[in-house]
Amino acid sequence: MESEPLTLQLFIGTADDRLLRPHAFYQVHRITGKTVSTSSHEALHNNTKVLEIPLLPENNMRAVIDCAGILKLRNSDIELRKGETDIGRKNTRVRMVFRVHIHQATGRTVSLQVSSNPIECCK
Repeated sequence: MESEPLTLQLFIGTADDRLLRPHAFYQVHRITGKTVSTSSHEALHNNTKVLEIPLLPENNMRAVIDCAGILKLRNSDIELRKGETDIGRKNTRVRMVFRVHIHQATGRTVSLQVSSNPIECCK
C-alpha cells in the first residue's frame, strides 16, 4: 500500500491545549494564483471546511502548503450556527491541523494528526 496516494486534510482548529477541535470563528481558505504550486480543493466535513491536498508517491508523499489561508468568519455567520456559545469572545488564537487517513491491508484505517504551534490572528 506504499504506492497508494493519500489525501492530507487541513483545517483550522482551536489553540486550546486540552481539546483540539475546529475553530468557531476561523476556517481554512483555499488560495489560488500564479505563485501557488500545490493543487487542492475545499470540502465540508461535519460542518467544518477542510482543504484536501493530494500526497503522491512520486513526490515522496510530500506537499508544499502554499495553498492555505486563514479566513475569519463574520459574526452574523457564526450566530447562524446551532449550538455555538462562544459568540463575542476574543478568541483569536488558532492552530493549523493536518490529518491523513491511511488504509491498511488488514482493512483497518490509521489516522495521523498533528497541529501547528498557536497562531495569533489579527487584521
